[in-house]
Amino acid sequence: MARIFRWMMLTLLVVTSATAWAGYIRGQVRYQNGEYAARVVVRLRSDVVAYQDETQTDPEGKFNFNGLPLTTYHLTIEGQGFRPYSSHIDISGSKIAYELITLQLNKEPEAKAVPPEGPAAVLNARLAKIPPHALKEFSVGERLLHQKKPDLEASARHLRKAISAYEDFPEAYLVLGLVYLDQNKFADSQSALQRSIELDPKSSAGYIALGTLFNQSQAYPEAERTLTHALELKPDDAEGQCELARTYLAMGRWQEAEPHAQKAVAFMPQLAPAHVVLGNVALRKHDSAAALKEFREYLRLDPRGAMAKPTREAIAQIEAESGQTENQKK
Repeated sequence: MARIFRWMMLTLLVVTSATAWAGYIRGQVRYQNGEYAARVVVRLRSDVVAYQDETQTDPEGKFNFNGLPLTTYHLTIEGQGFRPYSSHIDISGSKIAYELITLQLNKEPEAKAVPPEGPAAVLNARLAKIPPHALKEFSVGERLLHQKKPDLEASARHLRKAISAYEDFPEAYLVLGLVYLDQNKFADSQSALQRSIELDPKSSAGYIALGTLFNQSQAYPEAERTLTHALELKPDDAEGQCELARTYLAMGRWQEAEPHAQKAVAFMPQLAPAHVVLGNVALRKHDSAAALKEFREYLRLDPRGAMAKPTREAIAQIEAESGQTENQKK
């Protein structure tokens, strides 16, 4: 069993060093008058993998769907006072999507009182400063990532143009950092992600992305600190919980990895990579039955995922060794 664990851990670290755990779709919603669309229901579905979920925007109009299978999705927003919104999003190649959405009002509402000071005033002021040219370049960069065959170089160029047009654009820095991460340009990725965090220090997304970078570059103490802070900002972020579990597993601290992986699954049962972590933890506990259950669940959720092949091989090895043990008992 120890041999199987060592083999599976090596596979886990090698496979995830080239890409993030899974895809995600995040974004920010505002009304056409510039106000953030808070507490708006955002729905996401995919007919390809029979996926359906919904979430609600926070006070800043932000939303996120984490740990998604890499496929195509249909995002919709409907409600009173604004026209229905829908978009087609493909993360089968890019793994990431950040949507900036403007809802068209059916009728101009009465102006809401915005406090002259405080976070709301600062956020609205920041949003109003983003020039249309910067938003256009950002959208082009995003669109290039969502193509069937993503063009990372071209996407990065447009994202850099967006930043040149508006230097205080945290979302552009975040996506650019993730593009660099996909290209294994770790230094450029770290610089972009740290700038995103400087501009938006209360967003967990930047910290999770930076923690993922540290994991992939095997800077595990830095990953632990960064991801711990991310989860202080957003404790129910399943992707963050899973990434921190991965950190502890890589550091050999599997007892600490287990509760984070369990939380990841509790927050998002369809987060397939968390089951690989739990399967590895089960191997450390010499519980082959539990390991098989977790590995099979990963394959059920993501049969064509990045870890599908090594997971099938691990299952075969566990079953073979279990069969040998049964024969020895006879």
